[in-house]
Amino acid sequence: MLLPILMTLFGLIALFEGLFLLTHIHKPFLVFDPTKSKYLAPQLKNWGIVMTIVGILSIISGWTNNTGFLVVMVIIGCISETLMAFAITADFRVNHRK
Repeated sequence: MLLPILMTLFGLIALFEGLFLLTHIHKPFLVFDPTKSKYLAPQLKNWGIVMTIVGILSIISGWTNNTGFLVVMVIIGCISETLMAFAITADFRVNHRK
């Protein structure tokens, strides 16, 4: 019973993150300003869509009781979160290098 709850939580976090990225394409947040970077806005849109899809599929996988689907979604979620973090911070790292 704990596994579906944890997968739902994982999916909700990914879904929230995806929707957050999609709603912040045209406004600055944290240390990022997509209005000043032509690279960052498309990255936010692409990763927002990916994370929204991963979030929805993760929530579904938690309640299907299919272990294979669940494991695949955990792996895809972890890899996509890592790649998203590197892709979005790449512009910041290049522009603020000392």
